[in-house]
This record gives sequence, C-alpha cells and structure tokens, in this order.
Amino acid sequence: MGANREPPQQSPEARLARLAANAEAAQWSVARDIDWQHIRRLPTWISHAQARAAISQLYHGELATARFCQNLLRELDPGDAHCCLAWQLIDEERHAEVYRRYLDQLGGVTPIEPNLAQALDAVARGPAGKLGAMIAYHVIVEGEVLRLQGLITHFLPCPLLRQINRRIARDEARHVAFGQIFLAEALAGWPEATRASIYYWLHRIWGQSTDVTLDTRYRSSMARRVLWRWLQSGWDRHAAALKQIGVAPQSRPGSAS
Repeated sequence: MGANREPPQQSPEARLARLAANAEAAQWSVARDIDWQHIRRLPTWISHAQARAAISQLYHGELATARFCQNLLRELDPGDAHCCLAWQLIDEERHAEVYRRYLDQLGGVTPIEPNLAQALDAVARGPAGKLGAMIAYHVIVEGEVLRLQGLITHFLPCPLLRQINRRIARDEARHVAFGQIFLAEALAGWPEATRASIYYWLHRIWGQSTDVTLDTRYRSSMARRVLWRWLQSGWDRHAAALKQIGVAPQSRPGSAS
C-alpha cells in the first residue's frame, strides 16, 4: 500500500534552504584542499600561451560573476535566496583565486577576450534589470563555465587543473540549481511577451559573441565549422535551460503550449 507513491515535491523555499546548507557544508580552501605539489603537466602540442589564454577567460568570468553577486546581494531581502547568493559570492571569489594561482605558474593572467567582454557588457545593460542579468549569469554564464571546464579538461589533461576544475564544477552545478529554483519562482507571474523578450535578448547576445569569436580567432573554414557547431550545441542546451524557468520564444496564437 502506497509503496510506489512518489515523495511530495519540496517547496522552492525548502529547496533553497537545503542548497544554502549544502553550500555551507561544501566550502573548501585554495591553500588546504588543492594539492599544489601535484604535477602540472600540459600536452606538448599546446603552448603555455594557449593554455593561459583559455584558462584566463574562466578567471575573468569568475570575477565578473562575483561582482554581479555582490551587487545583487544589496537588493535581495534576507532569506534563503540571499544566503545562497552570499555563499555563491564566496565561491566565485575562491574560483578566481584558484585560477589566478594556477595561471601564475604559466606566466600570469592574459586580458579578457573581446567576445567575453562584449557579452558581459551587454548583460549589464539588458532588459528586466537585475533579474534579466541574473538569468544571463545563472543560466548562460554558469552553464557555459561548466561546458568550458569540460572542454579545457579534455584538451588540457593536466592533473592539477583537473583537480581544480572538479572542485569548481561542484560549486557551479549548485549555482545553476539555485538559479533554476529562484528564477522559475520569480518569473512565474511575468507576461509571456516579457519573458520572450528576455529570450530573444540572450539569443542576440549569444549570436553576436559567436560572430566575434569566429571573426577574430578562426580563419580556416574547417575550424570555423567545428566551432560553429560547438557554439550552436551550447545555445541549444542553454535554450532548454531557459525553457525550464519559463523563458522561451513567444508562442504563436493557436499553437500548442
């Protein structure tokens, strides 16, 4: 009797409280919990300059997200969402610190790339104020960080970097979960047209960033085709995540929901 009954769905408040508790329990130290004696080993076909350029973009992304969390914290009322975001700020600052320390071994941080700088600037000036920016950071930026970490770990099979990215990926997955819970609740009462406008805005930013990346870094047609497919698959994943929180293209009259 009732053996197959599914457990009741937890409320958003209960899920945020659990995430905040998990965030506190999962805190780690750059100095103590990373084995800096671990061998740093890069493949012979990738130069230190190439590795620095790729990992530096993760560093810049972490710094930008930390600044955004700091600004948003001033506007959130005390509660579990505020607590989750406060722990995320601590996480992002720690991620930037650990990437900087790793990059110091490669010769230091390189400048932010134009596509990333352009995208972050566009996010800061987008619709829906801080909530629109939160959607961009928690769905697109955090989701892309997880993808890029996987890609970099695959092509840079460095034991030390793999150890760092494993730690960071756990935190980022929790940040994505926080964004999904908080944003789905916050957007629930918004008009479809407003939510659709956010979708089109994010899609436009992604397209512009893709164009800059292709035009400035990749000249061969084969490399451009491979990168374009990778970027398109990234947007498909982000679009699915946006749909989960209620941000999707506006449906046509009479179409199925």
